[in-house]
Amino acid sequence: MKKITHIFVFLVASLLVSNIEAQNLANSSTTVIETKTKKELNKKSSDFDVRIKLEDRYGNEVPAATLPGYYAYNVETNTYYYADDRREVDLFTNLPAGTYRFDAYDGYFDGASSTIVTLSNNSIVNDEIIVTLSYWSE
Repeated sequence: MKKITHIFVFLVASLLVSNIEAQNLANSSTTVIETKTKKELNKKSSDFDVRIKLEDRYGNEVPAATLPGYYAYNVETNTYYYADDRREVDLFTNLPAGTYRFDAYDGYFDGASSTIVTLSNNSIVNDEIIVTLSYWSE
């Protein structure tokens, strides 16, 4: 009989402790955890991803890989930036805010005209800014 009393007291004590812990948990403030991708963590709020788009004189899109590569020149800091990835020769990642002249390396008988663009949040479409260059060929 003593064992049953001890077991009963132990069970009642366990239930009381569980009830107190549940109340403390319910009364505690909720912490919201925000998850970010690796790209978002590495990116400053004033950095921009820019993709080059080529169009011929009729407005038809020309594949960006048609030309050997692209560069961006920051006219305020006199700094050159180059597209990052050999698979995506048309993509600049994490460009600081500013005004840039975007240009292409000419091929043997083709190239693209340069354009000047100021990077801003108003120009972002699908997490990147599209800069269109006019493609020409002889």
